[in-house]
Amino acid sequence: MSETAVCPLSELRPGEVTAADLDGTRVCVANVHGEVFAVQDKCPHLFAPLSVGELKNAHIVCPWHDSEFDMRTGKTKSWLPTGVWNVIHKLLPTPPPFIKNKIEPDAIQTFKTRVSDGTIYVSDD
Repeated sequence: MSETAVCPLSELRPGEVTAADLDGTRVCVANVHGEVFAVQDKCPHLFAPLSVGELKNAHIVCPWHDSEFDMRTGKTKSWLPTGVWNVIHKLLPTPPPFIKNKIEPDAIQTFKTRVSDGTIYVSDD
């Protein structure tokens, strides 16, 4: 198990997002209405840094193509909903499930968070 301190909780207000490094893995950390959650910091589409995306309620929005992921569970809320990628995605034939899960995942990786003595910690446990 690896764990790292992210920042003081007072520096990550509700609705704010930041990034942390967990043993070489970038993690997106967000304060969702006073609760702290963490997911992988790269969108599975073209690897945009989710930590620079917008937090809408409990969903982090990819800054490049507007895909949304639930910070609490990692579940994909919407996949390529707008723009040219959406058009291309809709024109292509539906791939077999084993390929579809690779290019359009149901969820992204989540990480455990905790707050201790006013500091946010994230771990891969």
